Amino acid sequence: MNKFFAVSVLVFAFVMPSARSAEQVAPLENTSSHRDWHFFANISYSSRTLDGSITETTAIANDTFGDLVATGDSMNLDTSDTFMYTLAAQYKKWRMGLNYMPTSFSGQGYAIVTLTGNQAGVLAKTPLNTDIDIDLLLGKLTYDIIQTQSSRFGVGVGLGRTQIDLNIIPQVGNSIIYKGYQPFGFLSVYMANNYQRFLYGFNFNAISASFTGVEVGYSDYTIDFGYRLSDKEIKWDLVGGYRLVNFSIDIEDGQNMYKAITHLQGPFIGVSVSY
Repeated sequence: MNKFFAVSVLVFAFVMPSARSAEQVAPLENTSSHRDWHFFANISYSSRTLDGSITETTAIANDTFGDLVATGDSMNLDTSDTFMYTLAAQYKKWRMGLNYMPTSFSGQGYAIVTLTGNQAGVLAKTPLNTDIDIDLLLGKLTYDIIQTQSSRFGVGVGLGRTQIDLNIIPQVGNSIIYKGYQPFGFLSVYMANNYQRFLYGFNFNAISASFTGVEVGYSDYTIDFGYRLSDKEIKWDLVGGYRLVNFSIDIEDGQNMYKAITHLQGPFIGVSVSY
């Protein structure tokens, strides 16, 4: 969190001198000028934590299975300090956007494993080395049901793709080595408002479905606040907020079955530009 605080101070120090006296501004993602087309970009620094659980079940023999269970706490993972990126284009009430969130964690902790052989069925605690990379890419098409000088409210549909790279290696028991990706679709609801120069809004994405035998659950909550620094033709905003991403997936890979329930969450701060 010290890194996040330091970057926050630097961002404020860099952009705050350009703020001007009070003026009426458009919503967080502006659509108020006479032009039909608008473009938007954002880069934000985020410090995220991972919580949840990862379970592997391996068929050893007939009706005999070995399990490995690890949680976010037991893996003793560090925080993931990375940037998030957003690009969007809007035509009247229609908007198409992309959002990319890379995340990487590592840690040395422990897992609970089921022993085999003479100690079959006995649960034991074993040291664990963990490296987890999760890259989330979202593409979304939205429509503004309400669009005024100071408010936007709408719904949308999207396609997502998550790239998962797991290297979970216990001292005793089978390792979880997995690298793959999973596409999915989702629905979205959002709101963006302004009061003078102050901006606020939320975004919610969700899906729960089965794709080619893989069970996927996804929900994504973002609350953001901002301050309009410049309301000229090219507009600059200082933004910040909090994002929580829940992702669960069940995968069958030969004799192995993986079940991951992850919660990625943390604050962010950044700069947005719109034209």
